[in-house]
Amino acid sequence: MSVSTSTGKLAAWAGRHLLIVGILGTLMALGVMAISTATLLAARNEAVEHAHETSRNVTAVLVSNIARTFETSDNSLRTLIAALSKPAVQNLDPKSRHDLLFDDTPAEYFTGMGFTDSQGQLIDGCCGRTHHWNFSDRDYFTVHRQSANVGLYLSAVYRARSRGGVEAIALSRRINRGDGSFGGVAVVAIDLDYFTQLLSRLDVGPHGVTAIVRVDGTVLARNPPLTKAQLLTSSNFKRMVNQDSGFYAARSSIDGIVRLYTFQRVPGTPLIAVVAPAESDVLAGSRRMSWMVGISAAFISAAFCAVVWLLAFSLRAHVKAQALLTELTRTDALTGLKNRRALDEFLALEWARLHRNDSCLSLLFIDADNFKQYNDRHGHAQGDIALKRLSACIKRHVRRLGDLTARYGGEEFVVALPDTDEAAAMRIAEAIRCEVESGRPHGSSAAVPPFTVSIGGATGRRGSPSTLAELTNSADSALYAAKRHGRNTVVFANAVATERL
Repeated sequence: MSVSTSTGKLAAWAGRHLLIVGILGTLMALGVMAISTATLLAARNEAVEHAHETSRNVTAVLVSNIARTFETSDNSLRTLIAALSKPAVQNLDPKSRHDLLFDDTPAEYFTGMGFTDSQGQLIDGCCGRTHHWNFSDRDYFTVHRQSANVGLYLSAVYRARSRGGVEAIALSRRINRGDGSFGGVAVVAIDLDYFTQLLSRLDVGPHGVTAIVRVDGTVLARNPPLTKAQLLTSSNFKRMVNQDSGFYAARSSIDGIVRLYTFQRVPGTPLIAVVAPAESDVLAGSRRMSWMVGISAAFISAAFCAVVWLLAFSLRAHVKAQALLTELTRTDALTGLKNRRALDEFLALEWARLHRNDSCLSLLFIDADNFKQYNDRHGHAQGDIALKRLSACIKRHVRRLGDLTARYGGEEFVVALPDTDEAAAMRIAEAIRCEVESGRPHGSSAAVPPFTVSIGGATGRRGSPSTLAELTNSADSALYAAKRHGRNTVVFANAVATERL
């Protein structure tokens, strides 16, 4: 086989399958775009994964620092309580006892430490023996008084009365008397500024956020700081509450910036450490590459696609001409309806489908009454207008995509109604007859000389009648029966009943 012969066959195939050629070209162009997109997505995912790994490490360090601080605080509380339980300490004078208990208190993060009696009255503390302070209204006092099994308790945020309203939290343990009854609480106070200082040492980008929050939504510290107290209640925050650690991307309910949130619970506490760099900061490094690769790939793909489609469109005129010619051989020139050839093909297909699906098929034969006399009286031009009006009327009442209306010949029309029983077919036939009889079909701007139609119908089902010819003959016989009954009427012959007769 010569090269020219192969080329000719390829061109002929392309002419017959121009959509396939265009689609294949488009798919190839899309393939280039897909590879480029996949490469960019891989780079993006790698950047996000790297940010997550970094944030996870930072979060772990932050949690470790807080946990170590709490552990040291708890050890100080245990030491204080153990010392208070010794009779020798209890018998010391207040000043000596104070010096013994609080001289070695670490000052780096402790902003207050002391113990109360069973009524909440402060007995002594590292900041001095301020006996006039009573803390029975604090949540930590209430919790320990009500239960002996709380252990170490982390309070809600409060304003320290002894230090001018500074916001702080308290770590506390219960003090029991010798008989096990409630004897007060030992407390370590930590200002929220401690957490703010921890966060200030972390760099998570120009639009990133770090925060320490309680599970109830209270923000203990945030960098950058909030302009006012904020209680988190969003669905994003609920993810943190229900898990010990995790990672997700979400838009902030506070400033609307999309961030990559890494969070971890401080063990044994209701605190959550959050590190959230902004997605725009994380992806800034790959943005330039994305633009370069994306624009280049888009240009190459668009150029390739344009060449392929230009080739396809060059063959389109020929293919459309062939399709139009084929359609003209199946269309009635006067009414625009399908012709008898198209009707025969449609009925053959529907008859075969009827026997596969055990459905039904109804036929309507529609004939203009005394149309020869109508043409003789009003002229053939007016007769053509009447037939166009009749075809438009039929199309208005036969609207389903699966139905078909055809001009059978002269003034006779056929309507094929798949999946339509006798009752539905008769309703359609009667609607057509009534509109034609009115003399002014719906939507027409002027009346035509009146005429009427006679309609015969029949319905076929699987095995009854046995052939398509019998069904069409039954509908045709019903039409003649309508003519015999005086015209302008609908007669329907049930195909099943006809065969039994």
